[in-house]
Amino acid sequence: MSDRHLLQAIILLAFLRLVSASLIDLSPQEAYYWNYARHPALSYFDHPPVVAWLISAGQFVVGKTELGVRLGGFLLSLLSTWLLYALGKLWFSRRAGLWAALLFQLLPLYFVYGVLTTPDVPLNFFWLVTLYLISIAVRGCEKWAWYAAGIAFGLCMLSKYSAVFLLPSTLLLLAIDSRYHQWFIRKEPYLALLIAALCFTPVILWNMDHDWVSFGFQINDRLSRRQMHPLQSFGEFLLVQLGVTYPALIAGLVMISTVPLSLGLKARHLAWRFCLFFSLPFLTFLLLFSIHSRIKANWALPAYLSLLTAAYPSYRYLRFKSAARAKLVAKYVLISGLCVLPIMYVVTIYHLTVTIPGISAFRFTTGWKELAKEVGKEAQDFENNERKKVFLLGLDSHYIAAVVSFYSDDGREVFSRNLVGKPALAFEYWTPKIDPSGFNALAVDTDPPDVESLQRYFARVDEKIKRIAIVRGGRVLDYFYVVKCFGYKGY
Repeated sequence: MSDRHLLQAIILLAFLRLVSASLIDLSPQEAYYWNYARHPALSYFDHPPVVAWLISAGQFVVGKTELGVRLGGFLLSLLSTWLLYALGKLWFSRRAGLWAALLFQLLPLYFVYGVLTTPDVPLNFFWLVTLYLISIAVRGCEKWAWYAAGIAFGLCMLSKYSAVFLLPSTLLLLAIDSRYHQWFIRKEPYLALLIAALCFTPVILWNMDHDWVSFGFQINDRLSRRQMHPLQSFGEFLLVQLGVTYPALIAGLVMISTVPLSLGLKARHLAWRFCLFFSLPFLTFLLLFSIHSRIKANWALPAYLSLLTAAYPSYRYLRFKSAARAKLVAKYVLISGLCVLPIMYVVTIYHLTVTIPGISAFRFTTGWKELAKEVGKEAQDFENNERKKVFLLGLDSHYIAAVVSFYSDDGREVFSRNLVGKPALAFEYWTPKIDPSGFNALAVDTDPPDVESLQRYFARVDEKIKRIAIVRGGRVLDYFYVVKCFGYKGY
């Protein structure tokens, strides 16, 4: 592919992301972060605050729509694409930068998190900003770049806590080459670290007022959970990462094998080290942690970013230094990725918006708007019959309450299961607009609710549980369950 064709492919994929962001219903996780924006705070129970700022900015421009929630994330994804191009050009060549930008638009995991807005989107962006500024600092010996990198690193930490892995990666980069040892005795890196710490103070202040619950949740809770056999969770991690990053992970593995071939090119030493050092520490941690617990696919997102810049040089080394069979394999891997993945995205977007007959709908992404509409009807009938105010109560961990609160258009209050003595993440820390005591509630769950447990918090609970069909285009997508609860007694 020529450079012009690469650029055209990047633009088309970016446009496909924008269309997707406009058409697809909010995922429950996005609706949960939208609730962050509804409750402005210095930080939140499970994540820092940047994602809330991002959603608030998008809504200010577009309003309370799917695109409003996602607009800020989409713009950051565009800027991330340019940063990958700039990094690839800085360390390798213009063509390497174009391929890095294309892979960022193309790969499944990055495509999904270029459509959805979660803390991973600003994490990727500020991670890349930090990498770019550190690159300028070490390559051009620019003092100002360290201070700017400190701000970027601070914002990265305000996006997601996994940004902390930028520290060991930077230390490795400075320690491995004698030309950069000077930075250990100069003030700029240390002042940059101080600037980052100052940027991170909102999270510290919020946690000081809330018994350090964020750090307890992220460290103790995740590290103490063992969900499956170590070999099973380890194998699942490898297979999932291979699937969601194809063909980038393959390129990364190829790159490791081709590093020895590049040792004769002294100009490339630092470039290869840069790519590896800003990837391997985080990936190694996740690999080891996967022996203990299940790793979510998106956790490794920033770890592959530096590898993307080396994807094209890796392919070049493989092409010119390998046997004919290896060249053929590399060629078909690229062709299949470039051709199959865009088609797969278009089909998936169509299925999520219209649904294809004969193919099951994925509950996590489809039918939530219809659920909110049906629940609203049930709640209205409940109010009309009892002549008493009703609030909605989501009984899963937090998803139902998050999505129903976004898609409900009648102003009815929505609560999560913390009202009935169960953990509900950030919902536990948000002050409601009304005191629900004495009100009736319509409880909603993905499975038949446990009436006996609800009876402890209400004066009476209806024994009859109603099943609601979620219908789109005349097709039943899923079922939810509701039960009427009378006279909330408080918790």
